[in-house]
Amino acid sequence: MSRITFFLALALCTGSLQAQTLKLSHLFGDHAVMQQETQAPVWGWGKPGATVEVQFDGQSYKTRVAADGAWRVAVNTPKADGLVRTLVVKSGKESLTAGDIALGEVWLCSGQSNMEMPIRGFGFQEVEGATEAILSAPETASDVRVFNILTPKKYEPIDDVDVSWAYTDGATTAQTSAVAYFFARRLTKTLGVPVGIIVNAWGGSRIEPWMTKEVINSAGLTRQELDDLYAVEDIPDRWPETPETIWNGRVHPIVGYAARGILWYQGCSNMGQPHCYDKLQKAMVEMWRKEWGRDLPFIFTLLAPFDHSDADGRWRPHFVLNQLHTEEILAHSWAICTETLGNKVTVHPAKKREVADMMLLRALQSVYGINPGTSVDLPRLGSVEYLEDGRVKVRLTQVWSDLGSISARDVVGFELAGEDREFHLAKAEIDWDGQTIVVQCPEVPKPIAVRYGFRNWMGANLQKSNGLPVPPFRSDDWEY
Repeated sequence: MSRITFFLALALCTGSLQAQTLKLSHLFGDHAVMQQETQAPVWGWGKPGATVEVQFDGQSYKTRVAADGAWRVAVNTPKADGLVRTLVVKSGKESLTAGDIALGEVWLCSGQSNMEMPIRGFGFQEVEGATEAILSAPETASDVRVFNILTPKKYEPIDDVDVSWAYTDGATTAQTSAVAYFFARRLTKTLGVPVGIIVNAWGGSRIEPWMTKEVINSAGLTRQELDDLYAVEDIPDRWPETPETIWNGRVHPIVGYAARGILWYQGCSNMGQPHCYDKLQKAMVEMWRKEWGRDLPFIFTLLAPFDHSDADGRWRPHFVLNQLHTEEILAHSWAICTETLGNKVTVHPAKKREVADMMLLRALQSVYGINPGTSVDLPRLGSVEYLEDGRVKVRLTQVWSDLGSISARDVVGFELAGEDREFHLAKAEIDWDGQTIVVQCPEVPKPIAVRYGFRNWMGANLQKSNGLPVPPFRSDDWEY
């Protein structure tokens, strides 16, 4: 090839690339799931000033590309009917098409390693039911679709992620978040519509990287709490710990994608903040809701028991109570308790299906308005009565069904303390009314305080008779 021919070909190629400027966000690719019965934003990029036409479900929407090259429209999505749609975008002579788009339910699934943990498990750490899930995956492969974001840390916001929607066949399912997948598979069978899960989880990540510094600074933290937060060293090849680094690369690019709600499983990396995590969690959710322009329901998981190198340590239950407080300060937020699902030797419990099932029960009742036929509210400490014979009667609220324990009436996880404020393990039995626990301990003849599940690990097993665990609680307000 002569030099003239080479440069002519290069010029033609370059001109062709420059002309092809119309783009769609990767969210709107083949096999996508779009939220049913809403006005769903659709966006992309093009030549500033150019007209863009979006065609979907027999309707046409037009807009102009803004000066920064971005464009966005909102399309009407009908009720899911089992049919797939095609999305067509045109601008001048350019045209883009995304096919096999399903209408259904979309959930944002984020957090750290317990949300990230795939069906196949981690090294030496299993997910119960993994084999059955992988083998049966083809049954719902086209109805459960996943968009798994893996963008690295970013120090400036980006506009798009290089990800494609995928059917959850066996191979894909094995690599998909277990909690998200089990939730989606149950939901598609319950509602009879496709479910799309946008999995965006990063093991070891703190909560601060999931939002901006501006939001953190306005979260109501004390100066010392803020100083401690910003003192965390950012290590390039390590999991995200500093503010904004996940927001920039994994959340900002998907802001606005029509979704039903958020599933969140995070907290281990923030256990050193037992007095302000609730404020950070509230700030993050309110930011996401503002950015999405929707009051997204927020279903989050409390940390499961684990010895954390000291089974008798108490920092986990202190943190869990702070997590639980989010329900009181953030509207449309609900906690999922894992107190009976933990494992002493791993921070990644194998019982991911149970977590997903509890999330689904809450979603059915509080998001979809469907009566699941059982109470999904977490019991709370109602009253404590100290009897003269040293027994303590603990009454719980929001039980609505008889209390039970994994080992019949042998309830594990209670402690009593007297005037010396030293706690001792206590024997507990469920009273005849099914809502009261009678606690006693020979070492504490005159108790003044009672706690349940208040160690990093103690095998606590109290639950409602429908299997939903009772979260940690205490009658005292002592520091330790």
